Amino acid sequence: MKTFQKIFIALVVLALASCQTQESRPAAQVQIPDNPAMEFVQGMGIGVNIGNTLDAIGTETWMAGETGWGNPKITREFIQALKNYGYTTIRLPVTWAENIGTAPDYQINAVWMNRVEEVVNWILAEDLYCILNLHHDGGTSDRSWILNAGDDPEGTTKQFAAVWKQIAARFANASDKLILEAMNEVGFNKIWDQWNPSTISGKPEAYRILNQLNQTFVDTVRSGGSGNAERFLLVSGYWTDIDQTCDPLFKMPQDAGGLEHRLILSVHYYTPAVFCILDKDESWGKNRNDWGTRADYTELENQFAKIKKHFIDKGIPVILGEYGVSSGKTKVEAAREKWITAVTQACLDNGICPALWDTGNDIKRQPPYELSGALKNSLTAIKK
Repeated sequence: MKTFQKIFIALVVLALASCQTQESRPAAQVQIPDNPAMEFVQGMGIGVNIGNTLDAIGTETWMAGETGWGNPKITREFIQALKNYGYTTIRLPVTWAENIGTAPDYQINAVWMNRVEEVVNWILAEDLYCILNLHHDGGTSDRSWILNAGDDPEGTTKQFAAVWKQIAARFANASDKLILEAMNEVGFNKIWDQWNPSTISGKPEAYRILNQLNQTFVDTVRSGGSGNAERFLLVSGYWTDIDQTCDPLFKMPQDAGGLEHRLILSVHYYTPAVFCILDKDESWGKNRNDWGTRADYTELENQFAKIKKHFIDKGIPVILGEYGVSSGKTKVEAAREKWITAVTQACLDNGICPALWDTGNDIKRQPPYELSGALKNSLTAIKK
């Protein structure tokens, strides 16, 4: 009888263990290499984007400016609210395209540069980390221009260097908590499209161009001297996609200054896209309103294991520059909460700084800057 009881109890324990959700599982002990950049990134804590604001972009006949996509101008009070919520890093996406002059100087409009500097200084004055980038300059708007590198690599690289030379010079003496990021989500589908097998021959060239832009970014910023000589720089993965960035054709740039461990990799995470991006069915996918199965967590674990193997284990730290999930009415709020919590925790467990993509849906842009229920609960649930 005692033997039967022991067997029965053991079976019950196993069954209960197999039914545990991912949230109740203890975090795996992850070995993280020790170097200055890895330590720096771990010190960045958790971050958030101020999206759809300084990154807004218009058309050839309309300038979006800071408020063109419906958000108010950034205030120092809003930055302080983010700090009070526990964010220690703010990614400030900036699109420069509307404010860049013609060749050969590509002079940045002084009013725009001053406004960007004002916001950056507010962030740094709050003793927060700030990530500053070129955002929809690499997008698909008719005002975007970095994708022109697919047709004119040399000319676009010259413009890329000219723009970064000006930004680097303006922020040369800024706090070392300012991180400059090469670009946003850039790839060259006209040369190689992963969904079009007939373009496979162009794949090496597509990666070569992106690698060249990243190298130009590092060389240009370093040549600016002052604080830029040792500033931590954020290099953009191919489309900032984990799978495509882990491809052997993607190469981290060399640091022309001879400094070691001052370069960081940027990737983004919106997986599965049918849950994170869609609010309704589209030609490429069926809207998914829920998330949180064992298969979902396994997919998440596998993606982070891949980035750890290819970069973190080799001493290259990573920032998850964007991650987020649609807040549309078709989504189950509890599923949004689980997804945000799981991705944030996976980042922290692997020494990655996560920066949530928000455009005013999860953190309201007007006082009292309310949090969505999903984000509020997630911030409570994560283990830092």
